Amino acid sequence: MSSKDIRILLVDDHEIVRNGLRRMLELEEDIKVVGDCADADEAFFQVEMLSPDIVLMDIKMPERDGVETTRLLKEKQPACEIIMLTMYDEYLTQAIEAGAVGYLLKDVKRDDLVRAIRAVYHGRLFPNQGLSKFTSSIKDGDGPYLSERELAILRLIANGATTKEIGTQLFLSEATIKRDVQRIFDKLGARNRSEAVAEACKRKIVHVH
Repeated sequence: MSSKDIRILLVDDHEIVRNGLRRMLELEEDIKVVGDCADADEAFFQVEMLSPDIVLMDIKMPERDGVETTRLLKEKQPACEIIMLTMYDEYLTQAIEAGAVGYLLKDVKRDDLVRAIRAVYHGRLFPNQGLSKFTSSIKDGDGPYLSERELAILRLIANGATTKEIGTQLFLSEATIKRDVQRIFDKLGARNRSEAVAEACKRKIVHVH
């Protein structure tokens, strides 16, 4: 294991899933699975002992689910990034609010999973799988409703992404992104990207690190 390896911890209550992920990920020269576990308590222990760069977290687990485990892990070890890897597509909002940086379904292609891991490791955002399936909205206390796609675009804007880069990340045309950006401006009462990000941070819709 070289000093540049991306250190991964697998958290899933199904041993066969953990074993399959380990075999698949360790085919990559720059990825090393440093541990795996089946529940939250063991995850807390292994994160503290092994200091992984990224945790791949299941949602449905005994005792404490992956969303709550993510929230507690981020409180204890904020530098550890967490990607949800699950069969369920309805918990994206809760997972992101808990501190996860991404949300992938277990039928994700190997190349896409590896690309997501590398993106997170290098501080880039990646599209949350199945984003177009979500129709729910998030509403700040006295702020505007923003769709999941608008939130994703806003986060990418806050990360400095260009219109072209946002389109590539979310698999949308530049024309669609421009239209959505203008809708975000209208909802936030902003005239440009800087004002939109500032207002979103003020309303705690997004967080800029």
